[in-house]
Amino acid sequence: MGLLRERVLEVLRGTLTRELDALGRATAMARDEATSAESRPENQYDTRALEASYLAAGQGERLEDLKRLVAWAQTLGPEAPSRVEAGALVELEDDRGRTRTLLVAPRGGMTFDVDGRSIQVVSASSPLGSALGGLEEGEEEEVDSPDGVACWTVLSVG
Repeated sequence: MGLLRERVLEVLRGTLTRELDALGRATAMARDEATSAESRPENQYDTRALEASYLAAGQGERLEDLKRLVAWAQTLGPEAPSRVEAGALVELEDDRGRTRTLLVAPRGGMTFDVDGRSIQVVSASSPLGSALGGLEEGEEEEVDSPDGVACWTVLSVG
């Protein structure tokens, strides 16, 4: 799983960097809109500037969150943890024989492909991430999901 881990981290860092660049540009545009002379209210009911400032503030918070995630991703090295924790690449199999590959991170919500394999980034604090936290290869855990309770077996941690 060592080579796969290196490729996953490479793709993750690239994806996060591109997302950070795009969000940085969007945040700058929202700030410009909020402070633009064209956004000054024309009357007491004109809320364009206020709405733009809310958008800029929200995007600014998201940008800071993403910067922290990028910094975290940069700290990950080729050495793999031996149990499920933030930074672990985990291959799972459910009780129906379906497999999934997860990367446990401080924040989830991203999926990308690496060498034909789908990698789902899950938060360590998500229901799945917290249920699997601390498990080692060969251990299993029942996890509530939208489809009902599923029993997941840890095939490998890398």
